[in-house]
Parts: sequence; C-alpha cells; structure tokens
Amino acid sequence: MSHAFHPISLTISPVHKLLSPEEEASERVLRLLVVSYTDTVDEGVVEVIDYHLPPTSFLTNLFGIKNTERGGELSYVATIKSEYFTAPAGIIAVKDQPSLLSEYDNHAIPSFYLTNTYRGKGLMRDVVEKGLKIARGDLVFYNAKAEGALRVGFGIDRPFSVTTDDIDGGTRLYVSTQTGAIHFFEQFYIDSVSPTLLLTDSVRTKDLRRSNSRS
Repeated sequence: MSHAFHPISLTISPVHKLLSPEEEASERVLRLLVVSYTDTVDEGVVEVIDYHLPPTSFLTNLFGIKNTERGGELSYVATIKSEYFTAPAGIIAVKDQPSLLSEYDNHAIPSFYLTNTYRGKGLMRDVVEKGLKIARGDLVFYNAKAEGALRVGFGIDRPFSVTTDDIDGGTRLYVSTQTGAIHFFEQFYIDSVSPTLLLTDSVRTKDLRRSNSRS
C-alpha cells in the first residue's frame, strides 16, 4: 500500500477462501473490507486486507500444526475506488451478490453496501449540506464483479453505520444517522421476468414514535 491508511470502519467478508484440507489446518484467513481515508477528507476508499489467523495453541499441540510465518499478520490485497465514494462511512459486505476473484488467489472480493455521510465536496458540501443542512447523504451498492457502484438510497441526513439481518443477500438494511434516525431499507423484485429492483426506505426517529415511508 503506497498511500496513507486512516481506517474508520470495516466489515468481514462472508465469502470464505477456498482452502485445501492441508491449508485449512495450517492457516485461516479473514478478508476485511475497510473504509479508509488516504491523504484528505475527500479521498475515501475501501481497502481489501487479509488477516491471517494463526492456529490455536490447542490445535497446534494436539495435531502438531506449525504456525505459519504470516499467522497473526495483515496483508494488503487491493484498493477499491469509485466516484460514488464521496464521503464513505459505514460498510457491510454481502454474500449472495456478484463477487470478484482476487488476482493473487482464489479468495473472492465480495460486493458490499456503503454509506456516504455527504454527497458533495468542497464548497457544495460546506454550503449546501453543512451550512443549509440539506440532507444529501446516500447509500451505495458496489458490485464487485462488475467493479461498479450504484446509488440505492438518497437524501439521508448524515448516515454512518450500516448493517443487515440478511448477510447472504442483503435484502434488508439498517442505516443509522448522526441525527438519531434509523433508516430501514428493503429490496424486492417486481417480477421474475424483468427483475427490476425496488428499494423502500422507512425512517424511525430516536423517539421511535414517528415513521414515514417512501419508495
């Protein structure tokens, strides 16, 4: 990695590396997707990093497994950039969406959802979003296989964390904001012939008494 690394959030990939029985016994790898900023607040990226877990001492003693040289270390895999990453904050990887095989091994890079606290940059961000407090944050879906992004949630007031109760498909997403609201997003297909994806957004404020919906 040739640039600065300032991580603010991360997710663990639900797509596991394909290992032989010998590799599985000697080393386990967690693939991390980390939202990080390089040199300025306008340069948000997603870093793909592997964490190599050493075998537990129990397994080492029982089966005579030797710790690998990389056990317990982090290794850089790739940097994902997009013009849609305007002010990335939260991230959640999903399993049953298109994945991209890494150039170096058979461990796939998963697709993911990402929140942007702000949509604009520079003067637009300072005047419109921070000064006038116009909500323009968004939720972005990144298709790892196509290496492209798409805005799927709009007009959110400074979103941050995002999570899901469906780690396989990511059909239901929960986004928290700095204003004390929780947005619930749900996606579904109109029909099986022309699978047009719709995403609805229900909002609950921190007092949990008022809600409204829009599609």
